[in-house]
Amino acid sequence: MNDLIVWRDKLQELYATKSIYIDKAVQFVLALVTFLMINQNIGLMKAVATPVVAVALAVICTFLPPVVTAYVAAGLVIVHLFKLSVGVAAAAALIFVVMFIFYCRFTPKKALLLLVTPVAFMLHIPYVVPVACALVLGPISAVPVVFGTIIYYMIECVRTSATAITSADGITRQISLFVKVVFQDKTLWITAIAFIISIFVVYTVRRLSVDHAWKIAAASGAVVNIVVIVIGDIAFDIHTSYNMLIIGNIAAVVIGFIMEFFLFSVDYSRTERLQFEDDEYYYYVKAIPKISVTAPEKTVKHINERKETGEIAGAEPERRPRPKSGQTEKPAVRKKKTASKVKRPKSPAVQRPTRVGGNTDEILLAQSLKEELDIQSIVENELNSDNK
Repeated sequence: MNDLIVWRDKLQELYATKSIYIDKAVQFVLALVTFLMINQNIGLMKAVATPVVAVALAVICTFLPPVVTAYVAAGLVIVHLFKLSVGVAAAAALIFVVMFIFYCRFTPKKALLLLVTPVAFMLHIPYVVPVACALVLGPISAVPVVFGTIIYYMIECVRTSATAITSADGITRQISLFVKVVFQDKTLWITAIAFIISIFVVYTVRRLSVDHAWKIAAASGAVVNIVVIVIGDIAFDIHTSYNMLIIGNIAAVVIGFIMEFFLFSVDYSRTERLQFEDDEYYYYVKAIPKISVTAPEKTVKHINERKETGEIAGAEPERRPRPKSGQTEKPAVRKKKTASKVKRPKSPAVQRPTRVGGNTDEILLAQSLKEELDIQSIVENELNSDNK
């Protein structure tokens, strides 16, 4: 577990330092997947249904605000519908305009949710979106999630009913048939209602002062999705794949647990409850410490071979010249070995008694003794000469 926490902290540090590049990379991938799936599911106009066009549009949208990607995706859908029918393209354009008006009013910074929701439907994991959005963004995310659901079912309607729409007589008949097929789809409204209820339930449970609130909220959202869709299936006789319903909600719970690990990892065993007051209020506080692990620091020791050993092994012994005949060999004066080149800290200077004064006294004493001996020898020589 500690290794996972260290790994999580490293990822968070990486994102903190490279967030600009990571966000742009995610925006490029999401835009590319969106354009490719639109071309795959509709693909009526062959000139823009090529991967080259999708890549080019994704690259352009990467360097623009995220809302531009949503506008380009809507424009790509309208271009394909124009090939189907001018009236259908006009009706779809009107629907997109109404969506973007409400989008700009309520959730101007949640543009990517308009793209994430249809992509999640096409990947067969739509139930992940309401659970994840409620855990992170709150109930206001219901607006773009519902709009994304309508966009997906509109694309699905065109894919399945294109022949019936084109065979209708007149533009008016085509528009009415298109609007009827899209907005009278019971599956669309049951799914949208399930997502709205799930978002509010997950958000409410997440804010409760209970242990493991995020886990309980994710599980509650999955249960709400299953219950509402099953009730709608029974009441309105819609056909829902229960296998995909269960698998998709299990995936939603797993994603919720992963999001808790990255965004709300706390240690409930060390929970503290505090109570204090001031002049106007009483305060009841529940403090839960975050889980944090200090990453182990790695130290590298460099072991180098001592230079003195190599110098001593490679040095040649010093050769002294042989003494000439008749000369005594002088004792070799040993040279003091030089100390190691490593500088040692100097110890504080201590005054030592010098021997200069003692040596001077000895020299003077020797000279005085020599002079006395010389005088004595001179006196003896004078006495001897007088006796003779």
